[in-house]
Parts: sequence; structure tokens; C-alpha cells
Amino acid sequence: MTGIDMKLLFDRIPLLEGLGPEDFTITVLPGYTNRNFRLYNRRHDWVLRVPQPETSRFIDRAAEANNQALACGLAIAPRPAWQDSSGLSLTPTLAASRNLRRSDLLNPARLEAIITQLRKLHRSGAEFHGRVDLAELLTRYYSILPPPLQAKYGERLGAARQLIPQLEDRDCEYVPSHNDLVLENLLLEADKVWLIDWEFSAMASPYWDLATLCNAANLDYGQSLQLLHLYCGPAGQMEESLLFDYRNLLQFLGDCWMAALVD
Repeated sequence: MTGIDMKLLFDRIPLLEGLGPEDFTITVLPGYTNRNFRLYNRRHDWVLRVPQPETSRFIDRAAEANNQALACGLAIAPRPAWQDSSGLSLTPTLAASRNLRRSDLLNPARLEAIITQLRKLHRSGAEFHGRVDLAELLTRYYSILPPPLQAKYGERLGAARQLIPQLEDRDCEYVPSHNDLVLENLLLEADKVWLIDWEFSAMASPYWDLATLCNAANLDYGQSLQLLHLYCGPAGQMEESLLFDYRNLLQFLGDCWMAALVD
């Protein structure tokens, strides 16, 4: 069913000692960089995350574990019951939760719940491992594309390379950031939002998370400004043009990443 030898995986996880795949109802969950499974029986309910081997090209698992632990301490991320250095993990299932939908960002109360968690992270003072280098990241993601896609994306690469120095001149703040706020990585449980999958987390511009969220929900101009103003609050001020420049750059980075992952 899964293309994965679940028995071998179970043997690697101390919490599953004495148990086998036959002891659980196993459900496949969505995921891009990982294969995710819900393991359920009368006594246990866990999410098993199995990293895809190719992700080792662009994910620092030690940094991920450190940053996720800090986020757990802020009550932003669910705490794994077990994990290893490869990214394999077992986490209690948030059974009453669901993935966020675009409509949630158009609901004022739910948008406030999202922004509350984002502000808590960005303003926590936590020092995440890793620091985003936009130029290096762009070069690395583009370099792992197959030659036909490099040719296809050449013009967009040139535009992105021109944009990055402008962003760095106008925006020098770095905060602890999730850096992959697609809707699949946001879980709604009652009135609380949880952030999961901290693989790309690092110190980064606060615009990064805001722009990714706008892109993931395909927010229009007015909706994006509403999100930005809610994040800033009455006394805050951020540049609208920077948000939209980050949206364009991160859309390109995301396209490169997805193409490299699928190839």
C-alpha cells in the first residue's frame, strides 16, 4: 500500500517495541518532503513521519530538531514523542485538528488565530539554528534542477537575482521563522493553530512567513494588505511593497523546489 517496509521502520523506533504494523490501522496522510502515516489503535494514536531520502540535499535535520524544540516550548508546535537524526519521527496525533483552508484566512477570527501564533514566534527572541541567505538558497535550488528546467527558468532566475540585493538593502531584520507556511503545515484545533513540519525553519525576514502564507492561500492585493496590517498592529509599520516582492521571489523558489523534488 505504501511502498515502504513498515516493519523495518517499526524496528527503528523504541516506542513501537513489541508492536508491528498489523497492530494498527494505518492511514496515509498528505506530504511533499515526507511520507506521513497515522498509526491508530485503541491505545495509541500517532503520526509517523518518514523523510524522503532526496530531502537530505536541502534540509538540515539537526537545525530542524533544535528549532522545533524551541517552537514546542512556545506552544506553537506539537512535541514529538520520539525522533532521530534522520528526521524520522513519531508525534501524538491532534485528532480533533484539520488542515487550514484558504477560507480560514478570510475568516477574521481564524486569521487572528494564525497571526497570533506567527507574532508569538517572530517576537519570541528565540535564536533558531540557520540563517537564510537568499542568494545562496536561490543558487542551490536552481542548481539541482535538470538542464531543461534550468533553461525554462533562466529568465525568472535573472529577475530574482536582481531583486535579492534590493530586498537585503531594504530589510535587515531576522527573526525565528517557520519558512514553509503552506496550508498543509497549519493545523486548526478548536480555536488554536499549530505549526508543523519545521524542516526549513531558520532566522529569516518576517516577510518570508507572511509572503508564504499569502501565496499558499492565493490572497489578492487587498487580502494581503489586511493580513500585513493585522500582523503589525496599530503601532507597527511594514512595507507593503516588500511583502509583494517577497511573494514573487518565494513563488519562484517554491517552483524550483517542487520541480527538483519531483525530478
